[in-house]
Amino acid sequence: MKIALGALTIALTATLAVLASSSRGHSASGHLAEPVAEMAAETSVTVPPAPLHEDAPVEAPADGPMSEDAPDASEVQAAPLPPPARGAALQELVAQSRQENEQLAELRQQLAAEESRRQDEATQEAEQHAARLEALDTLRQAEASLATGDSDGVDDKLVRAETALSGRTRLDVEAAREALARSDLFPAREYLVAALAENRK
Repeated sequence: MKIALGALTIALTATLAVLASSSRGHSASGHLAEPVAEMAAETSVTVPPAPLHEDAPVEAPADGPMSEDAPDASEVQAAPLPPPARGAALQELVAQSRQENEQLAELRQQLAAEESRRQDEATQEAEQHAARLEALDTLRQAEASLATGDSDGVDDKLVRAETALSGRTRLDVEAAREALARSDLFPAREYLVAALAENRK
């Protein structure tokens, strides 16, 4: 396009030069100059802008308005999901807490059973102590009866007292009963005195 315009310009210039040098003189050249100038103006071609290449990317304006369909940033925010590691840690914590609760409950049961056993032992020991004291009191009554020569009902008292006694004291009570069976009141009384002396030590 630029080459064609250049050639046209050269042709017009040459025509003007020929007309200027003709024998008609300055008047004729002045009248011809105006039509030639008008012709040059009419033949001027406006060069259109070069078309964009088909593959050239079209850039959107930096500050252009956003599409109405685009979601708002506040609406796009979603609730964060717990990662798998956090879920596994929570499950492990729950399992550990459950195991600790079970161990604590088992420990409480053991303590309760131990306390109950101690109470039973203490109760049994108290009962045995009370029975022993009552048996010793029965031995004193039997010894006092034998001291007066009265042996009625002494053997029955010794049988009841014998069950609550043990060791050397019980052996002395058995010996006293054997003496009573032979009607030997004095030896029987002596064995009862020895049994009572054993418990005063």
